[in-house]
Amino acid sequence: MAFLLDTRALPTGDRIEATNAALADTDVPAIFRYETSRGQVGHRLDYWDLGPGTHITRIVGSGLGITRGPKQLRAAAPERIGLGFQLRIVTAFTHLDTDQVLEPGDLSLTDGTSTCEASWPGGGGTKLVLIDYDRLGLPVDLVRKAVPHLSTSPVYQLVRAHVANLCEGNDDAELGPEKAMLRVATIELVRALITTAAQGELGQRVLHDTLYLRVSKYVDAHLTDPDLNAESIALAHNVSVRTLYNAWSAANQVPLSQWIIAARLEGARAQLSGGTSAMTIAAIARRWGFSDATHFARRFRSAYGLSPREWRQLHLPSADGRTSVDITGHLL
Repeated sequence: MAFLLDTRALPTGDRIEATNAALADTDVPAIFRYETSRGQVGHRLDYWDLGPGTHITRIVGSGLGITRGPKQLRAAAPERIGLGFQLRIVTAFTHLDTDQVLEPGDLSLTDGTSTCEASWPGGGGTKLVLIDYDRLGLPVDLVRKAVPHLSTSPVYQLVRAHVANLCEGNDDAELGPEKAMLRVATIELVRALITTAAQGELGQRVLHDTLYLRVSKYVDAHLTDPDLNAESIALAHNVSVRTLYNAWSAANQVPLSQWIIAARLEGARAQLSGGTSAMTIAAIARRWGFSDATHFARRFRSAYGLSPREWRQLHLPSADGRTSVDITGHLL
């Protein structure tokens, strides 16, 4: 994450100009203004670069209004979409002759070649995912058609959860080479959201093309659910089990059931490595979807060469506060 600016550290009269300057090279041109607010007006601006044609801007504070009118379009109309995630308070949003009242957690879609206006007079803000059209691969007309219908998309909740957690707790250094994977996943999910919201045959085709991506994210989010299996996953995505298996095997050589078990074991291993014995091993097994502690222990030893108890013991701090060493002599 790159910290852009906190205008609250500046004199009040300099804050709007500083906000415009900070966003000039990262977002679409707009007029920033302060709305009436009972508290101090000002904002913190953060920025994440996800790679070519894709970045995230987060604006959090109080008393801000944003207008992108015909004058700003004439100055610059970058072929870019913005997917906004509303933070903290209700936001008034107008775009393509559609007035919307957005609750915290709602998504909004903006076509960068069109006018728009938004305001949150109280303490709030937005996280905005910006993707260039040449990366998104969708026509402008389709994006505009989807703007008022986002919430009707069958992948709306999935994309909302993805954007809500996107880059939270991570800076650019922590993302490392995974940044490209995160960018591709984000673009694919946004493409699925837009095309299904716009409806039509294209939307159905994109749903089919992104099934593996959506299923893999669903599995990650439901690993601790003991009832997670092919049948429940297929039902959640409104497809047959056969379609699910075909989509999974086309993209992943590891069978779905084995993938789930391996991911659960990794989650349990990480928890056992936490240097505490506050939870019993049986409780950790149940926490990660294993109803049978014996089955869990057998799977764990097969995967890592040690029993869960042995693994935990290696990671408990010794009397001098140091972590135990593993069987190779390296500090864990």
